[in-house]
Amino acid sequence: MKDKIALLSLFFLVGFYAEAQKIQTKKVVVDKLTKLPLEKVNVYNLKDNSITNEEGYFSFITDYNELNFSLIGYENLKLSFEEVNKRDTIFLQSKTIELEEVVVGGEMAIMKKAYAKMKENYILEPYNENFFLRCVLKRNDELVRLQDIYGKVSRKSIFKTKTQPDNKCEVEILNMRKVGIKDKEDFIYFEFQSFEKLFDINAMISIKLEDFELTQEKNAANNFFKISFSKKIDNSVGQKTRGYFIINKEDYAIVETHFDLYDDGEKVPFQKKGNVEYRTTIFKITSNYRKNSSTNKYYLNNAKSDVRVELLGNEKVPKAFYDYSTNFFVTNSFIAEKAKSNLSMDKDIFKVKYPYSEQFWKSQNQLPLTSDLNAFLKRVSENKDNKKEFEVVGNF
Repeated sequence: MKDKIALLSLFFLVGFYAEAQKIQTKKVVVDKLTKLPLEKVNVYNLKDNSITNEEGYFSFITDYNELNFSLIGYENLKLSFEEVNKRDTIFLQSKTIELEEVVVGGEMAIMKKAYAKMKENYILEPYNENFFLRCVLKRNDELVRLQDIYGKVSRKSIFKTKTQPDNKCEVEILNMRKVGIKDKEDFIYFEFQSFEKLFDINAMISIKLEDFELTQEKNAANNFFKISFSKKIDNSVGQKTRGYFIINKEDYAIVETHFDLYDDGEKVPFQKKGNVEYRTTIFKITSNYRKNSSTNKYYLNNAKSDVRVELLGNEKVPKAFYDYSTNFFVTNSFIAEKAKSNLSMDKDIFKVKYPYSEQFWKSQNQLPLTSDLNAFLKRVSENKDNKKEFEVVGNF
């Protein structure tokens, strides 16, 4: 028996070297005061982009001798590769931010102005970009799948619009590495979402303002507004969508969005599919937008989602929790070459097939593997020949 669980209920090192005129570095970025690692720090120059993982590490390959570091709430930092090479750790200085006090009254006007300026601020015409995507699945807090994809996407627009209601994209996989392991007694296949759903989720930015309570938070990172929102009425599964927008005061561009679709997951009723009863209890997505210096338009720079699905146990299926996360970032924005589609946009991402190339991954900007992911790969390697107890799938 195999029962599929649909994903959504609602819809290290240090190094530096030159090779073929490319320079590469791997470092860690931390808060200067607390010394804690910083996740989702933008690392970029005029040609290339990267981002730090949850342990603060990043990998960067380029032929341009400059690195910029930026994260909302921190001072921007610009360094040459020579300066980066002299440091074991990159420190970012936090800005003084007070978020407890709120200002009532101007939230609606700020949001209406931000929405009115979307056509001016964002790229709403066809464009192409290179991207990196990491998908990770845990079952009962134990890693069971890892998938990294490097590819190219041709978009009709950054968002769905009245003139572009479908906003269909074309994706070309340039390389992929994936591996999964599960007990032979586990008959559940957890279905990843498709690229089509992923791109729609990543670019959520519009809400019907009159349906939400809006609150302006004071002193949100200097030159930014922070507007929190909460749905006035529960949805069909008894949940209120909450979140926030961070808006640039200079041009009223929304530079960060956060959506939390479940405010009380324990109230969500179970759904039944075959012999399986399940429910989604957590769904959070945070997206960041950055302005391209050449086009002077904002594009989706990175997005991270976290989902939890609870499986109700019965005599055939044990109780389980599945935690699924995606981490997407653009490595090169506004490139000339279009994507040559080589997959179905509505297909389960984990079922996408593409051969693995070790050399390819050595020459691309990507998220470094965390210590947990390295431990997972070691576990897979140690059990790959134990076919009586485990089923292993993958391409590397």
